[in-house]
Amino acid sequence: MRNKKDSGRGWIVAAVLGALLVAGLLLARQQSAPPTPTASPASARGAAATPGKPDLPDDPRLTIETLPPRRFKVINDHEHILDEAQALRVLAAMDQLGIEKMALMGTSKYTFTLNNKYGFEEFRENNEEILRIAKKYPTRFLAFPTIRPLDEGNLELMKDYIARGAAGLKLYLGHGASTGKEPFHLMPLDDPRLRPIYQYLQDNQIPISYHVNLTKYYDEFVRMMEQFPYLRVCLLHFGLYKNTPARLKALGALLERYPNVYSDISFGWRDFQIEGFTKFNKHPKRYRDFLTRYQDRFMYASDMVVEPMKDEAYIINTLRSYMQVLEMDRYRFFLEPKKPWRGLKLPDTVLRAIYEETPRRFHLLDAQGRPPDRSKGWPWPGWEAHTSMPGLPPTVAVVQPLPPGTKVVGRPPASTSGPVATPPGAGPGN
Repeated sequence: MRNKKDSGRGWIVAAVLGALLVAGLLLARQQSAPPTPTASPASARGAAATPGKPDLPDDPRLTIETLPPRRFKVINDHEHILDEAQALRVLAAMDQLGIEKMALMGTSKYTFTLNNKYGFEEFRENNEEILRIAKKYPTRFLAFPTIRPLDEGNLELMKDYIARGAAGLKLYLGHGASTGKEPFHLMPLDDPRLRPIYQYLQDNQIPISYHVNLTKYYDEFVRMMEQFPYLRVCLLHFGLYKNTPARLKALGALLERYPNVYSDISFGWRDFQIEGFTKFNKHPKRYRDFLTRYQDRFMYASDMVVEPMKDEAYIINTLRSYMQVLEMDRYRFFLEPKKPWRGLKLPDTVLRAIYEETPRRFHLLDAQGRPPDRSKGWPWPGWEAHTSMPGLPPTVAVVQPLPPGTKVVGRPPASTSGPVATPPGAGPGN
């Protein structure tokens, strides 16, 4: 009996020792094997991590400098420059890439520094700087000074800027973020205090570059546009409304309803650019189709915010990257260059519209690329007897008033019943 117990215990001990030996061998093998690679946060945003799409095969011949030959006269609709020294650095990059003209936006100290001790200040100093740059380099730059909406005398200030050569107005109202001291969005987009400015801009077809976050202020923007349906507005960055097919459809409804509403392809700060290019990379057909459909409303832009910390390589790479994503089916994105990214590869007719034709129309540039000289009076005396100003009826379709309770979503109907809208300047309705 005792011998059977001892033999049973020996069998159990042997089994335990064998299991431990096997476990030890497996552990040793696992530790000696190379680690399984995992995606970094950066590559997870890039082409290699595109859900539902296989990785693009790498091609060592594809570099961050790869770009088709230049064949378009490019206008950059949206940039910020601290001073003339930065303008000269940007000019060198523009010459290298065939960019003929660039619109410069009036900018606060906070936007140049992103330092929370600053608010929306020193914008008037930058306004003067970009006006001086545009005057010194009239064939290369357009000046879009900005205002602080709460300030008194903004209409008079804007008229003074226009008389001194400004080509338009930049507004940060509708911006969803904040400076270090206060939000950019200081009042509703349709606040009555802004109506005299809107009326002046609409009557004279002076463009506005508008940083409106449509995810927050879509209804405000529609209310504003219903009062001034012929405002010449650029909703920068897709109006931050690019993320889903439904949002793109709603943005398209704005472009179809209001004849002078435009947008640009810029995304701004590097993280936002990565996010935007990731959307293009995941859904190239969606954005190719959208930009093809609205090629007459979208413009090339970069929005780098150029100050001394941005070196020459960053400037040229950023400007080039927006060309790469539009022109190439795959490219190497300079901010995340390990793998190729999917581009939109737009046809030349669409590229020419986005690069040249649409910005010329938005800025009312003549055949030599010059904006209207409003310092000599605009509109000129007696213009009504000859033709309507571009952007006002009858050169654009009359925008019919929306029936009460109607929302601008999706594709609007081909025709709308209701009374004809009062033309700008003809009465108090606008």
